[in-house]
Amino acid sequence: MYPTDLTDSQWEVMESLLSDQRKRKYSLRSILNALFYLNKAGCQWRMLPKEYPPFRSVHYYFRKWSKEGTWLRLNQALNRLHRQAVGREASPSVGLLDAQSVKKSEWGLPFKGFDGHKHIHGIKRQLIVDTLGLVLAVRVHPANQHDSKAAQAVIETLAAQGYERMRKLLADQGYKGQLADWLAQLWAWTLEIVVAVKGISLSFQVVPQRWKVERTISWLQWQRRLAKDYEAEIDSSEAYVYLFNIRRILSKI
Repeated sequence: MYPTDLTDSQWEVMESLLSDQRKRKYSLRSILNALFYLNKAGCQWRMLPKEYPPFRSVHYYFRKWSKEGTWLRLNQALNRLHRQAVGREASPSVGLLDAQSVKKSEWGLPFKGFDGHKHIHGIKRQLIVDTLGLVLAVRVHPANQHDSKAAQAVIETLAAQGYERMRKLLADQGYKGQLADWLAQLWAWTLEIVVAVKGISLSFQVVPQRWKVERTISWLQWQRRLAKDYEAEIDSSEAYVYLFNIRRILSKI
């Protein structure tokens, strides 16, 4: 058993959410264990340990659930369960928005660009988290796209999930512009730009509330599969972020 494998109590939660009683050659628990291992260790598909099902079977479920939106559904369900378990409302009222630029592999894979600010040739992950640091939504795009325009896609992903109490998003100055008007017109949400304290010349400041999304971004780096992007499909890149959040919540059970 590897540290990323599900315990019996963790699997009970996942089994109830999957609600799938079909008989299979390989159990869904073993498939999930393989995917959690892959995300944490960052190995190639063909290098999955022999204790797990064949990599082609694991990859089949990964791609199938990515296309069907299963990872997003599981992520949302676990977010709600965890928030209730710690005494919060199931739906957050505030979201924290930020982006992470990530290097892409040297292979000639699509959807990559150059982030002139971070000097990174690759992708950006637009992330929205709650005040607990849980990932609510993620969208991936080429790194050369401006945050204020690219953020619309991740906001649409969040809105489609039906978080009924959501009213406000906090973001940095990179999201200034027409995004606030667009957000107010479509969903009557408020975009609040949180800035650093004036008069302090430190290169880094802990900005109220917004540090929580930056902390989540730093947690992503501990997943070897997320430290650099190797994917040829956007939904695969996004799925690994949801896998990280799903496993993180399960680790608290």
